[in-house]
Amino acid sequence: MTRWILGRMGRALLTLLLLISFTFFALKISADPALQILGPDAGPDAISAFREKWGLNAPLWQQFLIYLGNVLQFDLGLSYRTNEPALDLVLSRVPATLALMIPTTLLALALGVPLGIWAAYTRGTIWDRGITLLSIIGFAIPNFLIGVLLIYLFRSSWAGCRRRALSTGAPISCRCSQWRLPRPRFFRALPVRR
Repeated sequence: MTRWILGRMGRALLTLLLLISFTFFALKISADPALQILGPDAGPDAISAFREKWGLNAPLWQQFLIYLGNVLQFDLGLSYRTNEPALDLVLSRVPATLALMIPTTLLALALGVPLGIWAAYTRGTIWDRGITLLSIIGFAIPNFLIGVLLIYLFRSSWAGCRRRALSTGAPISCRCSQWRLPRPRFFRALPVRR
């Protein structure tokens, strides 16, 4: 059992090292940070000063070892744009990430477990095939595309929007896609028809 746990931990550490390496080299290959931050109109002196300040003049292998050592110490350095500690910027976005992640995980469990049980119970039927097809499509389509499709679906045909439009005195033909995410102040300003 101990050997199995150590093997799993070793694979996890190797995966993490590969992920860190891929991220580092992908960012280095994609663009020069000095040109990205300072812009193409920056002079050679400004670019060389930027590279010197951020250690971009060192050889790539040396930059990677410094980066890896800093990541292992939870030191992500300073942001190129804001000059603030990058770890603070990441941690400041954790509450918003959790606010999205927890409800979606609960929703996925609330839908996925009963549908999986139903598919197993009705094995070989059209229900099983339909649920299997739906889950394959859900895994195959990128999350950002599913998000955009769901936003379009709920903004353009959500019945709650029509009820809200009626309570504010807006025309019945009004749809959410025309309201563009209405603000509460806007609704308080409209007269209510009874």
